[in-house]
Amino acid sequence: MKWTQKWISALSAALLFCMPLSAKNAADISTADMYTIQVNGQYIDLSNLPMPPYEKDGVFMVPLRIIGEALGYTVAWDPVSQAITIDDGIVQKATLYDGTASVVFEGELQVIDMSRTVENAVPTVVYEGYTYVPLEFFQEYFNETAIMDTVITIAPQMCELGNET
Repeated sequence: MKWTQKWISALSAALLFCMPLSAKNAADISTADMYTIQVNGQYIDLSNLPMPPYEKDGVFMVPLRIIGEALGYTVAWDPVSQAITIDDGIVQKATLYDGTASVVFEGELQVIDMSRTVENAVPTVVYEGYTYVPLEFFQEYFNETAIMDTVITIAPQMCELGNET
């Protein structure tokens, strides 16, 4: 009898780990490959995240705050409006909301208006207090992104604005 109880307990625990992370995302999220994230050549610690980077409908979703802060951006959440903002402190600021693909950018580059609304490929997802956005979101902040095997890399584009003579 004890052997049967141990076997049932072990099977129950195994099934718990196999259950979807959330009913909302269960049908269209693949976490089969465990991705790592590298920002500016440094690997990011993902151990505290409730869910690793994942693929949804062919789009890679990555954690906004951890990447944004690694790039030197300020990330904030307004509990009243439920707005999530990310600001590079120099050129532009973006505002996102859970469950919507729309992102509103505000900013200027000298005399060039950088304000625009962008539609991400899939909606922003807030899961257990962590915001996930499509990897391509960081390209709007003039970053280069790539995926090689299971490593996601993000790095600022290295270009300079200047006067040509």
